[in-house]
Amino acid sequence: MSTMWKPDPNKLTSPKYLSIAWVLEQDIQAGRLVEGDRLPPQRELAYQLGVTLGTITRAYAEAERKKLVRGETGRGTFIAKTAKVHAPLMLMPNTQGIQSYDLARNLGLAHLNPDLGQMLRELSEGPHVNSFNEYGPSEGTPRHREIGAQFLNEFYGAPANASQTLVTCGAQHGIQLAMLAMFNRGDAIAVDEMIYPPILSLLPALGLQIVPIAAERDEHGQLGAMSAEALAQACTKQDIRGIFLIPNAQNPTTHTLSNTERQKLAGVIEKYNLTVVEDDPYTPFISHKQKSFLELLPENTVLIGSPSKAMSAGLRTGYIHVPNPVKTAFANAIGESTWMAAPLNVEIVSRWITGGELHETLQRKRDVLRQRYRFMQKMFPQNVLQGGEEKLFTWLHLPRQQSAELVAQAALLRGVEVLPHRNFQAMQRTDVNALRVSLSTIRHQGQFEEAIFLLKASIEHLEGIQTPRPMLG
Repeated sequence: MSTMWKPDPNKLTSPKYLSIAWVLEQDIQAGRLVEGDRLPPQRELAYQLGVTLGTITRAYAEAERKKLVRGETGRGTFIAKTAKVHAPLMLMPNTQGIQSYDLARNLGLAHLNPDLGQMLRELSEGPHVNSFNEYGPSEGTPRHREIGAQFLNEFYGAPANASQTLVTCGAQHGIQLAMLAMFNRGDAIAVDEMIYPPILSLLPALGLQIVPIAAERDEHGQLGAMSAEALAQACTKQDIRGIFLIPNAQNPTTHTLSNTERQKLAGVIEKYNLTVVEDDPYTPFISHKQKSFLELLPENTVLIGSPSKAMSAGLRTGYIHVPNPVKTAFANAIGESTWMAAPLNVEIVSRWITGGELHETLQRKRDVLRQRYRFMQKMFPQNVLQGGEEKLFTWLHLPRQQSAELVAQAALLRGVEVLPHRNFQAMQRTDVNALRVSLSTIRHQGQFEEAIFLLKASIEHLEGIQTPRPMLG
């Protein structure tokens, strides 16, 4: 049926057709429009917005080009499948004819992972190898769960126990489980204003509403913690049921919540009885641990941890610590989605955790990250660079007169892939103008430095070209 969708005409910027298409995309990502919704006829929307019919025609064409909508002759324009709206982290095509450098994806220095061949040889010689080729409990074997709890205790500083720790097929699987097991369709979930991109497609696909919460800003305009005051205000206006947080090395801003910031947020979460989904893929890299939300709010928190970035992305193993009353719901959700994490994969990860390989791998990766972050500090002023020596990416603020989208396009022409802030943007409008720059995908230091030189050249090339601020991000 036809929706009453109409963007606020006072918030549209030039060129208006792109502005309209962008608002449409944001409303799809936020769950306000879902697959099958019919948009207003073009002539009707043009009249309502006070624009020309051609503007609406171009806006709908742009939305169709981005596969947000589909046109049906004689019937109108409808919202297309929403699950694939926001997937900027998929493999990108290499620029033809020139060296391609990947500063976009965040692959965790995978070339420094432990030796899989050696571990497979060791396993093949053991007496119980065939047991890993059988079905097991959906939540993982007791031994694997015990090691998972040990991992969360040692590398997350979280008070985890084996009885509430379940094994998943990586952190992404854990996020899906948490959203399915803890919430119902129509529930509203608070997220940071800049957030891990799959959240922007996963939540609407599950029928959950996204409520972006503004971040605090420092004197340079850099993004900090989610504002506890803004969260409290949102809770008074909407029936928010949950909150998704990346407390350590937030993706994409790199901000790590201080204990004070965690306490402030925890107070609001407790007051409004929100369920916390605490996603922490980068915590193992952080030497100095802050209090986890599992420690602050044990009855309200689902903690998701994974060694994927640290040492084993290909083995797709993760752990999820859940409140005691919902253990069965989570175990059922694992069984219904994938039956179980592959026992062979989990056994390999378990041996690397208990045998010391995880510690050794983390140290190798920290050494590289420290070197790369210090190089970034030499290349860019301190007031435009957010990051740290134990973080897998940086958040690079651009001059106000530049468009992050245009910089990314200019860099791509030089063979450098990088992600502008728009890929992470949960809010309809933003004053952010930044790029996420990965430190953890390019293998060789020399190639990484060459990629940064090319990125900086792209920024400097556009400095003298006056471009409008990004319309809506």
